[in-house]
Amino acid sequence: MRDTECPNTQRVRVAPIREFGKYLRSSGYADAYVVNNKTCRKQTRTIPHFFTDDEIIQFFNACDTLVPRKENPVRHLVLPMYFRMLYCCGVRTSEARLLLRRNVNLQGGYIDIIHSKGPKDRRLFLPEDLRLLYLKYDAVIENIFPDRTYFFPVKAHSCYQSESIGPNFNKIWRAAGLGNESGSKARAYDFRHHFAFATLNRWIKEETDVNSMLPYLVRYMGHACLESTFYYLHLVPEFFTTFSEKTKILEGLLPEVDQYEE
Repeated sequence: MRDTECPNTQRVRVAPIREFGKYLRSSGYADAYVVNNKTCRKQTRTIPHFFTDDEIIQFFNACDTLVPRKENPVRHLVLPMYFRMLYCCGVRTSEARLLLRRNVNLQGGYIDIIHSKGPKDRRLFLPEDLRLLYLKYDAVIENIFPDRTYFFPVKAHSCYQSESIGPNFNKIWRAAGLGNESGSKARAYDFRHHFAFATLNRWIKEETDVNSMLPYLVRYMGHACLESTFYYLHLVPEFFTTFSEKTKILEGLLPEVDQYEE
């Protein structure tokens, strides 16, 4: 499995190969290889946790109290800035984790996401307050790891592994005294869901023309189509009705699709 994909995405990619193997067997090629059904089995869709304002505040307060560890002397500096990127920019956890230092331009105020899902490359401009935080952060990390490879390093030329993000998030979540009273179990990836929901909700409250702005959100989040972004909204029924009314003009532009695989 690729380092940047989830089990559902793997299933979508491997399923045609399994079907081709089944076709070959049905055509008389008895020794044709068929991918195991377990590999292609659809994964259970996790219900995202939508953070409350208090949870966001408590989580980042806990982030800012982290301490260094002998095996990871920059942990207390990196993780607060890593999770702030997820929250402020809605990037995928792998996109932030694998972000190269050379693809960050803090003077220009943007980062380049390279070789990711959807449209493979995209440039994201940072909120000004986040850019200013990163200028200070980058100077400190650069003194510790000159010419580092990753923007969020563990060591000079290594970054966090995919399996380490969840445990680190959970430790901070518990340290903040948070549970799951406001919904399903919280995960680091839920910052991406929260970003989409919060952005669209803000536009509607400000009476912004959602129809004209939505394509920008689709591109910013690295989605290939509008339907991919809509997925994040149908999980919030009380919001989706209002959003649907605002985007009726787009209905004729959206093709019929099967359930979206993130």
